[in-house]
Amino acid sequence: MKKALIALCMLFVALTVQAQEVVSQETEAEKQKKAMELMSIKIDMTIDPNLFMEVTPNTFVSESPKAVIMAMIVPETYQNAKDKLESNLPPEFKVSDKGEKTMNGVNVVYLEGSSKAQGVTINSTVYCLKRDAETCIMFMGMLEDGADKKYADAIKVAANSVVKK
Repeated sequence: MKKALIALCMLFVALTVQAQEVVSQETEAEKQKKAMELMSIKIDMTIDPNLFMEVTPNTFVSESPKAVIMAMIVPETYQNAKDKLESNLPPEFKVSDKGEKTMNGVNVVYLEGSSKAQGVTINSTVYCLKRDAETCIMFMGMLEDGADKKYADAIKVAANSVVKK
């Protein structure tokens, strides 16, 4: 199940990193290299170590219930990331809410919804905020349906710790 959650996270990552157009193989390789470098940058997050264990510098999982917290820097302008979140969703992801709002004084694009993985419904929240003119920070929280409220609260705390001026 942990693999399914991480695979679902990677699907979101692939959607945000997807190139707009391919000019040449060298340019595409450079874009991918930059994306990997950005994704490896540690993002300051408040994570409850009693609920989540770190599996990579910006990815945290729980054993039971199944939950994932993940953040990364992506090589997208805020507008491009917003457009992709609104249009490039997999058909199995059912959107319950999406839009743009202010969190902690910062404009963010958000997306909430659910999908099924191995017969389990996973509720997901995605936030995207501008980091600079060419990059954004993406935050994803995924939680097994019916999980204890403390896990949902921990995901909200982590999101609020990422979204800051």
